[in-house]
Parts: sequence; structure tokens; C-alpha cells
Amino acid sequence: MPAAPALVPGVGIAPRGAKAKPVMPTALTRAGMTVYCYADDPASHWVRIVAAEKDIDGLYLEFLKPGVTTEDLLVLDPTHQVPTLADREVVLNSPRIIVEYLDERYPHPPLMPVEPSARARLRLALASIERDLFPLIDSIRTGPANVAQKARKQLQESLISGAQLFTARNYFLSGDFSCVDALWAAILWRLPSLGVELGQAGKLIQRYTDRIFNRHAFAQSLTPAERALR
Repeated sequence: MPAAPALVPGVGIAPRGAKAKPVMPTALTRAGMTVYCYADDPASHWVRIVAAEKDIDGLYLEFLKPGVTTEDLLVLDPTHQVPTLADREVVLNSPRIIVEYLDERYPHPPLMPVEPSARARLRLALASIERDLFPLIDSIRTGPANVAQKARKQLQESLISGAQLFTARNYFLSGDFSCVDALWAAILWRLPSLGVELGQAGKLIQRYTDRIFNRHAFAQSLTPAERALR
């Protein structure tokens, strides 16, 4: 009698004596939350810092290689944007939305202010930093020499002009560590590798950088590639 066809193409009962091939879990089959990220990318690092602050049980970090298409991620997000978060039926591919989702999904410790006006100011800061500085960092890392040099100068001038904001309070615009501090940590950690020097302004924000870099969650968030940046 011929063998009955498998219910799912390619899936059936292994012949007697044969060893079944192990199936690696993916975000499509794995219980819990998965974050697709790069090992050395400020947006991915930002998300990983926030996740480390939240100490999320069962979180799986799937590290991808830039420029390499991953079939699993393509199923979840045809645009293949990184970072991408998959949490059951929720798929998010914007780092800012991912960060806010993590803060609301895991409210302790809170990384956004409770007061609406303070939350709005912080959201404006996040949007501004992401919109204005991420493209400059990308140009420095991947652009032609003349484009990289221009972006390096713009990034330097932007940070120097806002240096006083880092010294007004313990953290950026707040007395408590927030999502925006996690974002600044991901950016400021990369300055030496980007060839950006802040001169006297760098001395002004040194206490701030020491404060955020010495956090336990920040140390946990670093990949070997990121540790090698300094």
C-alpha cells in the first residue's frame, strides 16, 4: 500500500531508523518576543538598551547581517526593516514605536514620564534626534569621504550647540533615566568610532555620559562589536 501523503508538503513521518532533523525555532514558532537587530547599529542598540532596562523575560535577540535578506523576517515584514519586533500578532519595524511599545508593555521601570506635557516633550526630542541625527551617522559610516566629512561636521555642531541640555539635570530633560537617554547612549557611545570630537563641549557632557554608560543595563546591551568601538 502506498504511503499516505503528508498533510503539509515536506512534513511527514520520518522513516524507521532515520533521525529527524532538528527544527530551529523562529519568531513564527517561538513563544515570547523576538527582536531582529544588527550587532552594530544605533537604532538596534537603542532598542536593546531599552529591552535591557526592562529585563524582559524570554526576549530573544535575532542578530542579522546588514544586506543579508532573512526569510523569517521577510514573512513578518516584507520591507525587511531592522530593527523589527515580533510579539505574537504584533510586528513593529520603527525603532521609536518599538521603544514606546516596550515601555507600555512592560511598565516597570517606567522610561517615559507620566505627565502628558513631559511625555510630549520627550516624544518631540525622540522624533527630532531620530530624524536629524540617524541620517548623519549613516552618512558618516557608509557615505563617500566628502559626504561623510560634511555629516561629521553637522553632527559635531549639533551636539556642541545642545551641550547645555545634558548638564541641566541628572538625565536629558529629566531627573530620571528615560527612553531618550537610551537613545543618546547609543549615539554618544559611537562618537570616537565616527571621528566626532566635541572639545570643551565633550567635557561638559562627560558626567552625563559616565552616568548612562555605567548603568548595568547599558553594559548588558553591548555586543562584542559595540564594545570594540571604544
